[in-house]
Amino acid sequence: MTFISDKVYDLVHSTETVTAVLAASPQEPVETIAEKLYGKHIKRAPNLKVGEPHPSPTDLDRIAECGKFTSRPSDLFLQIYGEALRTYEFDGLANLVAPPLSASTGVIPLSIISVIPDIMRHYADCIVRAEKEVFFATSNWENSVAASVVTSALRELSRRAGEKGERRVVKIMYDRGNIKQVVKPHQIVPVSEYTGDAVNIPHPDEIPYIDLEVCNYHQPILGTFHAKYAVIDRKIAIINSNNTQDRVNMEMMCHVEGPIVEAFYDMALLSWANAFNPPLPLLSSPPSPPEQYKFGSEHPHIAAKDLETAKFNAAVSLQTKEYPEGIEQAAFDVDDAAEKRNNEEGLHVSGNKLAAITKHLNTTLQPDTKATLPDGVDMEDFSPHILHAPHDPFPIAMVNRRPRGAIEYTDVNNPQDMAWLAGLHYAKEKVFIQTPTFNAAAVVEATLAAVRKGIEVTLYVNLGYNDGGEALPLQGGTNEVVIAKMFKELEPQYKQNLKVFWYTGKDMCRPVNASKKRRNCHIKLMIVDDHVGIMGNGNQDSQSWYHSQESNILIDSPSVCQEWAAGIKSNQNTHIYGRLDNDGVWRDPKDGSLLEDMGSTKGGFGTIAKGLVDAVKRVQGTGGF
Repeated sequence: MTFISDKVYDLVHSTETVTAVLAASPQEPVETIAEKLYGKHIKRAPNLKVGEPHPSPTDLDRIAECGKFTSRPSDLFLQIYGEALRTYEFDGLANLVAPPLSASTGVIPLSIISVIPDIMRHYADCIVRAEKEVFFATSNWENSVAASVVTSALRELSRRAGEKGERRVVKIMYDRGNIKQVVKPHQIVPVSEYTGDAVNIPHPDEIPYIDLEVCNYHQPILGTFHAKYAVIDRKIAIINSNNTQDRVNMEMMCHVEGPIVEAFYDMALLSWANAFNPPLPLLSSPPSPPEQYKFGSEHPHIAAKDLETAKFNAAVSLQTKEYPEGIEQAAFDVDDAAEKRNNEEGLHVSGNKLAAITKHLNTTLQPDTKATLPDGVDMEDFSPHILHAPHDPFPIAMVNRRPRGAIEYTDVNNPQDMAWLAGLHYAKEKVFIQTPTFNAAAVVEATLAAVRKGIEVTLYVNLGYNDGGEALPLQGGTNEVVIAKMFKELEPQYKQNLKVFWYTGKDMCRPVNASKKRRNCHIKLMIVDDHVGIMGNGNQDSQSWYHSQESNILIDSPSVCQEWAAGIKSNQNTHIYGRLDNDGVWRDPKDGSLLEDMGSTKGGFGTIAKGLVDAVKRVQGTGGF
């Protein structure tokens, strides 16, 4: 039995892509092109099982031919990528990328593990430098400080384009539920709607040198557009965990360059689905890879940042100017001398590292949170900006999933889910996962199976994150209930292989319940055997596993994975203070006391009732997430 069928092999080696066909017919709706290339009716994949069959060395060689790699990837990468490829048998666009673009190479000069302002500021720095076009995708867009950084960048982009006598094309895509989506999931948003108070994107008159178009996408009922990424000038891709809204979360972002950006570009077109008005100007102009990629201070987007000051205060990213609506105006790169002045005028916190870190983590929603870590504790450096060491392009594949609106919880035969399952199945030694919520039945089962095989699985999850929603029927349960059940089911000889930690902020010595909205974590990351990583948008919960549209990258790089792991460790105290006992309960290592704000490890009607109450509060805008 051939692991990769001839049908899949031929799809991957086709010369046709959605991008190429749209370039020849730029006025045509993208969904029409996709139907011509891959058919209209999606076949539901049968129950594929990871590792059945197990790929032979010959199979791995064939999988290696299914990507535009400059060198042969590791066997582990090929095993994971191969499982994702198998889903193409039933849906040529299962990955939301034309198959020939699914995997190639790229570099990651910068990652950010920090609060939302740091990540949105990097978005802004890239947007204002755009030479032709910007595609910006997010799940939730709220009128907020985070959104104001993007909208201010658009105003600045328009100003710079006007000075040069040029224009820029910008597409913004988000998910804000609309009754019209029952008939047509992709809705082009009128100016009157996207300039309203809830969204507050600039009116065309405010950005006269930008041709802006906005699309609102949701696949009823449960098919949320949960992706968060951007493509700038078809040369830079940004992929991250956060939405465009103000939250107290620790988040993760990667800046990606190289041939794999073409996959992001194709994914963006497919996600839009409509005809573009106006078309993207670079549709017919694929970029040539640079002769040499730049890193560190030689990279223009990194050289513009004052990273030393930014370590200690996220506010360094924002040049404060009060507007009538109380939203801050962003300052941009080294062109703006105001940023340098801002850095020099008192953003250092009296030489106290702990106070400086607390100031950085105290975002717009909770500026007065106090550290619980005692002064004088020896701390690892806080380094939100991870400048990756110079490296050659390495293998990268997209592992995404289509949105699925149906109310059912069994569909794992998509590239994202198969990649996660494969990471747990093919690991030789260890798997690390950080996620806000961990409850999808498939990942719980796969984790227990890995642990029983002797694999060390480490989970960093949140205490109390979105408990109101996760406790509802079919959602999988709260983190506390799920983790306690996992430890209860594990045989004593395997419990040492499952290491679970509640997220603990960098300035904290105890986990804080996420319902307090002080120190939460929204990172989505898996690292397998220290050299293969999956990062992006997808949570390890039922919504992300079975319903939402997600985008993720699968990378094969020991150096980047190790730098990610070091950044995870240095920017939180989870590994020091968050460890749970083998019954799934956190106890103070000094006196054995329980957390005063822990929830229930049993679930049941009381937990569901609380979830229903919280769900009503979220609708009313008075609670929840």
